[in-house]
Amino acid sequence: MKKLRIFGVALCALCAWLALTVASTSSPLYATNFWTDTNIYFTIGRGMTQGLMPYRDLFDHKGPLLYLIYGLGALVSDTSFAGVFLLETVSLFLALLAAWRIVSLDREGVLTLAAIPLTAIVTVTCTAFNQGGSAEEFCLPALILALWAVMCRLGDEACPHPLRLYGVFGAAMGWVFAIKYTDCGLFFGLACAALCWEWRVRGFARALRAGVAILGGMLLIVLPVAAYLAANGVLRDCVQVYFIQNLFDYSGTPMSLTGHVYNALAYLRTQSAANPAVAALAAFGCAYAAVRALAGRKRGCIFAALAAPLGAGLLLLFCYWGEMAHPYYALVFAALTPLGLLPLGRLSRKLTVGGFAAVPVVVSAAIVPVCLLLCAAAPLRAVKREDMPQAAFAAIMNGEEAPTLLDLTSLDQGFYLAAGITPNCRYFADNNLNTEEKREAIAGYIESGAAQFIVTRYADVGEGYELIAEDQGVFDLNDLRTYKLYRRIDGSEGGMDS
Repeated sequence: MKKLRIFGVALCALCAWLALTVASTSSPLYATNFWTDTNIYFTIGRGMTQGLMPYRDLFDHKGPLLYLIYGLGALVSDTSFAGVFLLETVSLFLALLAAWRIVSLDREGVLTLAAIPLTAIVTVTCTAFNQGGSAEEFCLPALILALWAVMCRLGDEACPHPLRLYGVFGAAMGWVFAIKYTDCGLFFGLACAALCWEWRVRGFARALRAGVAILGGMLLIVLPVAAYLAANGVLRDCVQVYFIQNLFDYSGTPMSLTGHVYNALAYLRTQSAANPAVAALAAFGCAYAAVRALAGRKRGCIFAALAAPLGAGLLLLFCYWGEMAHPYYALVFAALTPLGLLPLGRLSRKLTVGGFAAVPVVVSAAIVPVCLLLCAAAPLRAVKREDMPQAAFAAIMNGEEAPTLLDLTSLDQGFYLAAGITPNCRYFADNNLNTEEKREAIAGYIESGAAQFIVTRYADVGEGYELIAEDQGVFDLNDLRTYKLYRRIDGSEGGMDS
């Protein structure tokens, strides 16, 4: 059994690396990560290594832990996504490890190892994976870990260290809360079922202790992050942007609870069609986990049966609470796919090793060809760095001493990274929060000539700047766009034409 576990850990590492090498454009197979959101996170991460802080100095509206992750990636390499790719690999490795432990709850066996490459393939080939590096991708390990902790506890009344499991659950929740709090619905559903189970099986006092352990585990993650922000003077900015502006400026038109539920169900239909493997495994897994719990006919089995379905339902409601929803939001539901592979554990009880020992090896060998065939980003391997407008514009800008840049292309499209420039403007990219403050700030940057260069694709930036280059390149997933590079005319005032 020890050899099996060592092999399983090694297989998790191998499958994570193989899958992401093809699926994530952060990998060395690609010229760069083309996705705008990833470039925003990395620009902020690079800025943090130079003393700038998110929210106050460089604006975006994700959680602070995501920028710390990207800052760590920038410490590895601030000229490429190499460090980010390394952290993505670690993240997926941990997710696969937790998924394997879930599938092995009934029995550890050779056949359960197949869950590792299967989970990797389903996760990175779904359309929600996009190009890699999303906030959802870094949430996956914590989501799956929380699912494992609850299933361990509810499946074993005589568990020797239940409070440790609840502490792990709380830490996982704190991790996701500090990255993207709208992905915390799974935790609320699982916690509600688990605490009700504790109350029914062990009494109110035990349930209360479990709740305290969850809160304590969560604070172990959240408090150090909050302390870091406070020490750098941006805790208030974080609260204003991450919570208040996200709740009131980003979620869209206010709706009734019925409207929110209808909205969530509408996205469930569209995203299930876009990600059928994830949807099928998640739906089957929730049903299977419920039947598995009820079949034991133990005290509290109703609450154990409700845990996964309730968690999935609240994850859906929280994730799609607002009107705005992007395809990558659905990636968090890949955390439920290990539930759909639970039968592998039961099969391991009934089947002798024999030829089934080859199953994990065969599935692992299929990772690269399947990813090359199904991953949306795979065609971007043909794009060469030297042919990109980012490289062409960087060569021009780097001809100046200490150049400054403002990217108005709509979100960050990699021009800062290509030129090695750290923004000197808070609203360094035209993000999705379309507030009056942002519009006035950008107009002020242009009017004052704060940036020596401006990259845009749709507007003449005014008399204070001259067009010096124009080029066409890939944006996102093979969508071609034309970019324009403007240079400030020294001695002239700015001013954006309407």
